[in-house]
Amino acid sequence: MSKKIAIVSDSTGCLTEDMLKAHNIHTSFLMIIFGNDSYQEFKEISPEKFVELSAAQEELPTTSQPAPGLTVELYEQIFADGYDEIIHITISSQLSGSYQSAINASQIVAADKIHIFDSKTVAFPQGALAIEASKMAATGMDVKEILAELERIQKTGFLRATVKTLDNLKKGGRLSNASAVIGGMLQIKPIIGMSEDGKLEAMAKVRTFNKALQALVTLANEADLTDNYEIGIMHMNNLDDANALKDELAEIYPNITIHVLPLSLVVSAHVGEGTIGVTWSEVT
Repeated sequence: MSKKIAIVSDSTGCLTEDMLKAHNIHTSFLMIIFGNDSYQEFKEISPEKFVELSAAQEELPTTSQPAPGLTVELYEQIFADGYDEIIHITISSQLSGSYQSAINASQIVAADKIHIFDSKTVAFPQGALAIEASKMAATGMDVKEILAELERIQKTGFLRATVKTLDNLKKGGRLSNASAVIGGMLQIKPIIGMSEDGKLEAMAKVRTFNKALQALVTLANEADLTDNYEIGIMHMNNLDDANALKDELAEIYPNITIHVLPLSLVVSAHVGEGTIGVTWSEVT
């Protein structure tokens, strides 16, 4: 008899409640911190509340990996529910301490039965890995087989995004005051993407937000995706532009599923309101 395997995803995978339930995926929640108040993203703070609190203060919120005790509790509950092993897919270890925190929690609970997988990405490509892992577990594949396939699928993931405002990049120290002023005057928008080693980096600069959105469309078109991919359009409180982008991509790829999903609040804390991203990943 095959072992019963639970799949855990960090909340930064941006999967909706319906997607989580459909694939029986458990969630480990990263934290958003406003002053002395901490919130588990999506669970205790919505994108709308995030925007409201962000507008009410000059300083950016800070972010944190899941509280270690909560991760331990999550693992213990999963085993209490009758699972034999756990695969936990985390946000890139280059973006958060969540990966190491999960390893530490696994050593407290049952290191030999808990397998931590560094997605080396974030947003839909990370969430898609959890969905694929869940599908594989449901077919009876063992942990070793699932992890090997995740390694392959991880390399198919792609993420590019553009920001509507430079304010958060400036406040967070990722952009100097002078660069922010010049960028604002010239309406320069960076195209941000994932590097192979799992870091978010500026890949290009485009004048005006609309041209940046069209650059994302061009990237998707040039990728010449086959029907065994799915596309994720991520947005931070910018559903209108996200839906418009979906319509354009649906004309290019009429047979590919396109998801419109809220961007992780942990990521949003750094890139700001209005951000739009396009991502894709291979699916089975």
